[in-house]
Amino acid sequence: MYWIFYSLALSLHYLFEVILTKYLANKYDLRKIIINTYLISFLLLAAFYPKDIIIKPDTNYIYILLFAVNLLFGIFIWYHAIINKLNLGKLDGLAIAIYLPILTLVSLYMFKQKMIIENYIGIIFVAIGAYLILKE
Repeated sequence: MYWIFYSLALSLHYLFEVILTKYLANKYDLRKIIINTYLISFLLLAAFYPKDIIIKPDTNYIYILLFAVNLLFGIFIWYHAIINKLNLGKLDGLAIAIYLPILTLVSLYMFKQKMIIENYIGIIFVAIGAYLILKE
């Protein structure tokens, strides 16, 4: 049941990200948006959670660096899609059609879950839906 609330919250996050990126893209370039966004985020987090700053990184710190690069990559993609006036619904529809089945299968392995026939049917519906969304 909680997954519904998480899905709604994630949907709101995506919508706010697109709306704010569209507004900011009209005012600033990508570097200014990213630098200031992360600077403000850092200052807020450092103020509220100073004990969680990793002073002596170990070998697992590479995953935090990769995570940071991935966040920057996501902002880069949304920014350029908005600047180039791409249809964001089509863009995200195709992305979902690609990553959702992959994420489902990876989740099966990572969280040791099982799939039922309805899950496979859902993956097929996602593929059909993506085809219909992208059809011109």
